[in-house]
Amino acid sequence: MKRIKKLAALMMAAIMALAMSITAFAADEKPATVTHTYEIYQIFTGDYADGVLSNVKWGVNGTGKVDEKVDTTVLEELEAIKDATSDTDKLKVITKYANLKSIPVETGTKTIYEGLTSGYYLVKDKDGSLTNSTDEAYTLYVVQVVDNKLEFTPKADVPSTDKKIVEGKDKVTTNEASIGDEVNYEITGTMPSNIADYKTYYYMFTDTLSKGLTYKENSIKVTVNGEDVTKYFYKGVGAYNETTGTTIEVGILDIKALSLLTDPAVGEITKDTKVVLTYTATLNENAVIAGDGNPNDVKLSYSNDPNNSGNGSTTPPENPNEPKPTHPTGETPEIEVVTYTTELTILKTDEDNKFLPGVEFTLTGNGVNIVLVTEETFTEAADGEYWKLKDGTYTTTAPTVADDETDNTADYDSVDKKYTKTVSVVAKGKGETKTDVVGTVMEDGTVTFTGLGAGEYTITETKTLPGYNTIDPITFTLTFNAETKTFVSDNENVTVGEDNMLDTSIVNQKGSLLPSTGGIGTTIFYIVGAVLVIGAGIILVTKKRMSNEV
Repeated sequence: MKRIKKLAALMMAAIMALAMSITAFAADEKPATVTHTYEIYQIFTGDYADGVLSNVKWGVNGTGKVDEKVDTTVLEELEAIKDATSDTDKLKVITKYANLKSIPVETGTKTIYEGLTSGYYLVKDKDGSLTNSTDEAYTLYVVQVVDNKLEFTPKADVPSTDKKIVEGKDKVTTNEASIGDEVNYEITGTMPSNIADYKTYYYMFTDTLSKGLTYKENSIKVTVNGEDVTKYFYKGVGAYNETTGTTIEVGILDIKALSLLTDPAVGEITKDTKVVLTYTATLNENAVIAGDGNPNDVKLSYSNDPNNSGNGSTTPPENPNEPKPTHPTGETPEIEVVTYTTELTILKTDEDNKFLPGVEFTLTGNGVNIVLVTEETFTEAADGEYWKLKDGTYTTTAPTVADDETDNTADYDSVDKKYTKTVSVVAKGKGETKTDVVGTVMEDGTVTFTGLGAGEYTITETKTLPGYNTIDPITFTLTFNAETKTFVSDNENVTVGEDNMLDTSIVNQKGSLLPSTGGIGTTIFYIVGAVLVIGAGIILVTKKRMSNEV
């Protein structure tokens, strides 16, 4: 009898120890941030005293017959796992004796339940209750010995992700670039503090590049615990779309399986493990100019139910197919970084505010890479609305031949040919960090250079209309304020507007009417000389007459 009582005491102590071990959580796990729906299952009942359950019987959610005494072999098995270091391993045994398909004794969102029958209870999240939740995980099953009050503090943990633009030694969330420039990205993912509770762990980055960014082929690299494991990750790069951009997926079905590798020796996947994904994109010709910029978003999908996470890891394959998890997953909120670019518009007029189409400007600078220039193209067409002038410009004013006073046909290249106008955006530049880009002033008096980043620039007038003076070159330095997400010019004549775009007005003065040799100048001298000669003759004749009279 003494032996039986001693064994019973040991078994009751084992139950209490199990209960305490599975309700103690790591200090760095975070409290749940959404409303969970909990189910309370009664595995055993019994007499409670000082944390010990005696006269143990099957509860309404146990696998035995309700109110029948629990066989000693069951209690011995539970007692045998009291020293197990993993709660997951303990629960693997405990859940054998819980009928989790039966109707729970309580369901609710509370963490305190009173009026219960003393016994041994299991608490779990309701299956599927977090399906529509973001950045949340199911709680590992809680097991407690209770009198008539069940109180628990549910805590779960999820991984996090962060994204930066890498510029030299700096890592930023906003930057500037010229069209054609490369942008380097770094994404860092963490592990949940309870990663040890999972048998396998799904891990997938989904990255979305907006239409202004083009992924650079084969630039993806993944490291885990500092080791290059790129070949063990799935890498899915979607086709580029001019409206939606590109979606990139990089992930692995079971990141814990990397611990089985010997070359590279990744080591154990722990709560301190970091996953780093890097790749490169290029700012392209569909980039958004100023405004909201060109965003790049990332989110992380991950396993979020430690109670349903597979059977254990196996060595991961190289170059795997797209992973398809069969257990519940969650996802982090999206993290966004943004690249900005801008444009310069030059308004060209004369001193009377008349537009001067046809003037040519060259933009030079270390921020010039590939620049978009809006240009006008004129094509001969019978139904055209334009006529070509001899100075190379075009007009919608028809030639007039009514009479000698209004005849202006001498100004026209042809009075019979008409032209249509097409406005298009042309990509110019050599794809280098410093180059020259030429643009021609259009009918509305403007020329625009699109896709500029920070740098030092010079505007040079390389073609001037006849009769006008060429301006001196204009230089300015363009910088970017990452905090306000705005461009700044150091030249008061090249201003940044509220739309974060640059404008400058350039006025051409007409040239001075100085004479030239061999032309009108010599004619003037001939006329003046003749007048002087005639005048001298008149004076000479007059003097002779005066002499004769004397």
